[in-house]
Amino acid sequence: GRHFGVRGLSPEVAITLRTGNGRIAAGDPLTDGGSIPPSSTLFPVGGSKATATSLPAYAGSRATTGDFLVVVVSTMPRTPCWQPMGQSLQGRHDDQQLLLGMVWAGHVPHLRVRRSVDTHSELVPVQGHRLSYQLGDDPEQTCIGHTPFRKQQADYHDCRRRPQPDSRRCRQCAIVEATFAANLHHAHTRGSAELDPIINQHLDQPNRLYLAAFRDGSIKVGTSTLSRSERRLEEQGAWQARFVAETPNGRAVRHLEDAVTERLGIPQAVSAVRKRRGLIKPVPDTVLQTELSDFAAQVRAIVLEASELQATPLDTHWRHPMAEHPAVAQAIEYPLRITHGRHDLECITAIGRHILARRPGGNDVFLIDPAPLYGIWLDLGDYGSDEIAIQDSLF
Repeated sequence: GRHFGVRGLSPEVAITLRTGNGRIAAGDPLTDGGSIPPSSTLFPVGGSKATATSLPAYAGSRATTGDFLVVVVSTMPRTPCWQPMGQSLQGRHDDQQLLLGMVWAGHVPHLRVRRSVDTHSELVPVQGHRLSYQLGDDPEQTCIGHTPFRKQQADYHDCRRRPQPDSRRCRQCAIVEATFAANLHHAHTRGSAELDPIINQHLDQPNRLYLAAFRDGSIKVGTSTLSRSERRLEEQGAWQARFVAETPNGRAVRHLEDAVTERLGIPQAVSAVRKRRGLIKPVPDTVLQTELSDFAAQVRAIVLEASELQATPLDTHWRHPMAEHPAVAQAIEYPLRITHGRHDLECITAIGRHILARRPGGNDVFLIDPAPLYGIWLDLGDYGSDEIAIQDSLF
């Protein structure tokens, strides 16, 4: 975009703005409180100088995304991040961090992290990552972005917009995520001509049907492309699993999945609450193994009956790569609300999206669901931790 500099002025009195498609007007809010004073000097798109009191002359013009403005305010203690409501954010967050999600790669958990709204997100290994931060009552939020529908350029789209109310995503990112998920879930019930070419391309890949067991005793049936089958289970936080069939395409495997649900009553999803509960109070592994074996035999019969789907029966066992990690057996619920107050945690590993962490110098292993933090700018620093009721172990 274009940038209009201000000569002879110190950084303390200059605010750089990204206008997006918003209109600029006197009284527009600043994210750290207050609004643009009428006495401010603005340099609108086009470069001509105007004061806020003369802004009605520019009310009909809209800036294109990426254009910049510089606003000079007579007294400003620091350079804030400014934006008209609903538009994109701009500014540095050198002492902040934005968590966007959990990603499993190479059988190892990573957090997707942004250091600034001006930079792209990066994957940081969970092991050794420190979460030392504080949060107030009204923290700044940014849309968590989305996985692109078409991945010719990047595998993740980092967004600068504010999320919608009661959502972690802005409207645009939410539409992309929901559209792809909805189209893919029901794709096997529609003809190829009705689907986006990207969906058809995805469905043309070999797939696997699996039964996944979680530590609370829940069993689900699911599908995944052949190339992502183990990663899919790692992401979901399954404890054990059986791959029960392989199909030449995604349509066939979804028909099998529906048949298993209809005939055996096995659901296609397990809630995060049940997954977390199981990690704290797990069902014995032998119980999970027995249930998986019983259901796998029944699913095999369904696969053999559906010969028109050209599915190949499988009986491949899988176990979560972190199942033998010593920290898993010690996990207890983290007693503090992670979206408020002060926290100081050293991450150990993860099961699915749930993080296992300790306080520095402590022995207790806490189980944390980081999802409520996604999209919230965390103020980093050595703040210590709010007092918790559980004391560290003495032995």
